[in-house]
Amino acid sequence: MPTNLERMKYVLTKNPGLLVKAPGKILRKTQEYFHPLKSLQLQINKNKRKKTRRLNNYENPKRVLIYVIYENQPQLQSYKLFFLKALADLSDKVLIVLNSTLADTDVKKLEKFGQVINRENTGYDTAAFRHGILLLKDELADFDELLLVNDTNVGPMTDLSAVFQKMSTQKLDFWGISYGEKQTDFTGFNPYGAIHEHLQSYFLVIEKNMFQTPEFLQYWEDLTDTDSRNKAIGKHETVFTKYFSDLGFIHGAVAGNNEDSAMYIHPLTMLKKFDVPLVKYTAFSNDTDDKFAWQGLERKTEVPDLINYIKSETEFPKEILDEVINTIKQAPHPEHILIIDGVENQIPQCTRYRVINKAEQLRSFGHEVWTVNASDFQMGYAEYASQIIIYRTPYSEQFKQLIELAHKYNKPIFYDIDDLVYDTGYTDQLDYVKTLGKQEKEAYDSGVRSYGKLMKLCDAFITSTTDLKNELIKLGKPVYLNRNLASVELISISEQAIAKTIKEKKKIKIGYFSGSITHNENFDLIMPDILRILKEFPQTELHLVGHLTIPDEMKRYKEQLVIHDFLDWVLLPSLVADMDINLAPLTDTVFNRAKSEIKWLEAALVGVATVASDIGSFSEIITNETTGVLVADGMWYEQLKDLVDNKTKLEVLGTNAKRKAISTYKTTEHKDEFIEAIHG
Repeated sequence: MPTNLERMKYVLTKNPGLLVKAPGKILRKTQEYFHPLKSLQLQINKNKRKKTRRLNNYENPKRVLIYVIYENQPQLQSYKLFFLKALADLSDKVLIVLNSTLADTDVKKLEKFGQVINRENTGYDTAAFRHGILLLKDELADFDELLLVNDTNVGPMTDLSAVFQKMSTQKLDFWGISYGEKQTDFTGFNPYGAIHEHLQSYFLVIEKNMFQTPEFLQYWEDLTDTDSRNKAIGKHETVFTKYFSDLGFIHGAVAGNNEDSAMYIHPLTMLKKFDVPLVKYTAFSNDTDDKFAWQGLERKTEVPDLINYIKSETEFPKEILDEVINTIKQAPHPEHILIIDGVENQIPQCTRYRVINKAEQLRSFGHEVWTVNASDFQMGYAEYASQIIIYRTPYSEQFKQLIELAHKYNKPIFYDIDDLVYDTGYTDQLDYVKTLGKQEKEAYDSGVRSYGKLMKLCDAFITSTTDLKNELIKLGKPVYLNRNLASVELISISEQAIAKTIKEKKKIKIGYFSGSITHNENFDLIMPDILRILKEFPQTELHLVGHLTIPDEMKRYKEQLVIHDFLDWVLLPSLVADMDINLAPLTDTVFNRAKSEIKWLEAALVGVATVASDIGSFSEIITNETTGVLVADGMWYEQLKDLVDNKTKLEVLGTNAKRKAISTYKTTEHKDEFIEAIHG
């Protein structure tokens, strides 16, 4: 590492041009770190607090305690009473704020220590502290210290009075047990835009010179709407320390260690080496290394040694400790099915049919379902999942670890794939892929191989068509068919679209709805026949929708050609409903034979007849001349000519298709191979 002198020599002798840039760089750094007005105001505030601090009673303070309880067990847990007693012994007044309803017998136990008030469980403990402070605001002047403590602390493991004595020698304005680390604002509510080092709010002690200021009361009066965990953290816990520090108040913590979430990950270390008198309740739940793995961490648990230490080296009641451990172990964790979305709505149709609609289908059978984007996935989402479905997600070490951990706990992992995009042997057949440059092709192929790599680690596959299932079976794992289904919302929107549609009697509107950039080759298959229809039947109108390059040959029929941008799925039914014929051509390749019948389904829901290539799912699902028309290559002109001349037939085909779609393609309570595998 070069010294500053060496850097200066380099600038002067080797690159004097850098001197020209230096003033600007210095100015930027100065603006970034030097705020003279703020610094001056902070110094004024500090001087003011220094004077008022002299009036604090650190020797024999009169204390008021606000203790917040939220009880999720049938009766009040003993550790809360034990910790409350230790705090009450040091306090002159105790206000207990209940964020939950307790039995009368438990309330009477609490009333031995002080006043008990019950409030609606809103705003987390932040709102409960606020409630207590505003209730006592006219009495606070009678006290020297204000204690704000919640019921998530198990202890004390040591003499609590000694902790207060130790902290009193530091002559602070406020203090706590531990600090939270600096980090980016994950809450979205922190007014500073980032989370600064902060005292954690489960245990705070505030001296008189601070809680008697107008700013303190105003802070709590303004602190409203903490009705979510992120709001409580973002608006209060990660704000309180910096806010009052900027006002000149000084703070500290019992534990000098605030790294690696030490209170939760290293509780024994905190007890033995950092004089912390308590253990956070949730720290006991990290009782195996795998508990950390489910949090995406690689750590060794201290909990077994912690339990032995508490029982052998402290006077904390063993029966209370056992109650804590047993309560944590016996806590119910409702199972859910987790769906991980690797597409993340980049292709909206994919996310809708394979994630959102699948979740709706599962919920109709009584399952709790969680969905998460692959980029937002955290291991904790899967800890209590009964089954995990990974949809079209590329390989990563995180997902490899998930699968390994899931296998350890007998959680089946399904990989859902709805296209032959896991092997370049299939994707190389696409005209679109053939047009890619070398670097683009390498990137595309890398993504395809990445899907395949993760797939092979999974236990079974879910897919959308019979042809795709037959290809997947070659990989030697179970494959379950789960066709693309219509959601309750899509069916409702489609019904509304039908009700609003008034078709022009003299026109025949033919629609081609392109779903992706790979579909141009399919339109090319029928373009000569379409051109002939447009030429011979002036009453026809061709509507092209979505990602499609318009051929020059089409432009001569611009009076019969209507171009639409790609539409959001909510708007699409209204446009489809306005058509008389829905086109669904596919070139005959292995890749295309594996495609689903979505085009037929979405048209059927609005009563529009589909004319489709006689391959793959279309051949399987459409009953020719009844719920649609199947066309062999080279026969498109004849079939379209017949339909253009016969509006009545079109209406019958559309009605039949709608009847079939509604009866067999609804998500709700739709049984298939996938549901049988999951639900039984």
